[in-house]
Amino acid sequence: MRKVSRRFLLIAAVGLGVGIVSVLTLRWVDRPPGPVEIDLNAPRRDKDKAAPPTLRFAVAPVLSPEQTIDDYYAMAQYVASKLNRPVRIVQRKTYSEVNELLRQNVVQVAIICTGAYVHAEANRIPLKIVAVPFYEEGPAYHSFIIVRADSGIESIQELRGRTFAYTDPLSLSGHYYPLYMLLQLGSDPQDFFSRTIFTYSHDGTMKAVLDGIVDGAAISSVVYEFEALHNPKATQQLRVIHRSPPLGISPVVMPPSVAPSLQESLRRIFLNMHETS
Repeated sequence: MRKVSRRFLLIAAVGLGVGIVSVLTLRWVDRPPGPVEIDLNAPRRDKDKAAPPTLRFAVAPVLSPEQTIDDYYAMAQYVASKLNRPVRIVQRKTYSEVNELLRQNVVQVAIICTGAYVHAEANRIPLKIVAVPFYEEGPAYHSFIIVRADSGIESIQELRGRTFAYTDPLSLSGHYYPLYMLLQLGSDPQDFFSRTIFTYSHDGTMKAVLDGIVDGAAISSVVYEFEALHNPKATQQLRVIHRSPPLGISPVVMPPSVAPSLQESLRRIFLNMHETS
């Protein structure tokens, strides 16, 4: 039986218990109250021990909210099982809002974009890096510039005067890098495209190109390659016309206010996660 089913049975049992108590209460409501006896010599009966506090785990909106839950729920459950305490995933619309959660100590740990980490450092939001994921090239990924495969566009220069989608203002692969790329080409990013939009998620950026909302976009190679593996029909309709040099991968961070013992526990969990099947 799945956990959801057990939870449903538990809720049903609690509801039945409340109903029985209510019936018994109604049966005795008209009777005069009797004397209350208190045995002062009886051992103190402690209430249930306080449940361990919930760990609030923020995930930057690299993906849409629905996809984030699908992809990170298992990780949150894994961390919860290792810490023996509940874990709640916290989401916000933008990278800067997640940074603000860290600034205000609303969350204890977060996976943020590399660009958001640089922004946090520049704005004096002290963060500690817990771990960084490794891919085939190590702790690195790329920015892909993508277009529809049937667009006829073969190079970045051919995107001049066309529409373009960025991901988030603080995204390294989805905003900072394409701006840098255009400057390296001697172009003004403000004038190069006829219109630009922010989608606030990499899968949303990909969809904007697939749906013809924009002519081109910048996207994380991690997200693109994941889609190529699990949804090849989508990526077969796209073409990567530019691949950036390796970029630093998104880190797992925490504010320094987190207790040292919890910091160390989280570091061990994330660094040893690959050893668990």
